[in-house]
Amino acid sequence: MKRFFFLGLNFAIVAFSLWVHDMVRVWMAGRLGDPETAARQRSADNPFARIDWIGSALLPLFLLFRGLSVLGWTRPLEIKLENLRRPYRDGLLIAAAGPVANLLLALFGIGLIRSLTATGWLTSSPLLLQILISFCLINACLGVFNLLPIPPLAGGAAAELFLSGDALSAFEDIKPYGFILLLAGAFFNFFDFLTLPLTRLVNALLGF
Repeated sequence: MKRFFFLGLNFAIVAFSLWVHDMVRVWMAGRLGDPETAARQRSADNPFARIDWIGSALLPLFLLFRGLSVLGWTRPLEIKLENLRRPYRDGLLIAAAGPVANLLLALFGIGLIRSLTATGWLTSSPLLLQILISFCLINACLGVFNLLPIPPLAGGAAAELFLSGDALSAFEDIKPYGFILLLAGAFFNFFDFLTLPLTRLVNALLGF
């Protein structure tokens, strides 16, 4: 029962972190000249319109159940580049906004843990400490993972901006199957090269 409690708790952290990731991208799109896109995303009649059920729900739950580092993504944000003031720079900023938001959340969590630890407040609150550690690890992994240049990740959207000709055609051909590559990589622990050193780094920053 305890395991399922923590499973649900960690999934709530994942859902919140991906929501922040997505909302920051939407906000950045509006700030950089595409307010119509931002308004459309926010006012969708379906509250689940921005959820990628594979990347935002099934994959995170699968990894949490296996006790592995959490990976995930939200639906690609459709942007009208012609509305942006500087399309390539602004498109890159919009793509990077979500991962950067997750990394900032991880740093905030690390700072909060170190501050509360210094005061001795967390000594009597092991549950809160575990929640905060999960918060830091989840956001760190989501942030760095989404920078990979693979569709539908934010890094894939950024990479597409700089492709042309045959390279762009090849990218468009594999784009519909990007999630399959990500699922296979997660299933076979291919992304351990990313998550293991990242986990060690977060633990080192926490002083563990």
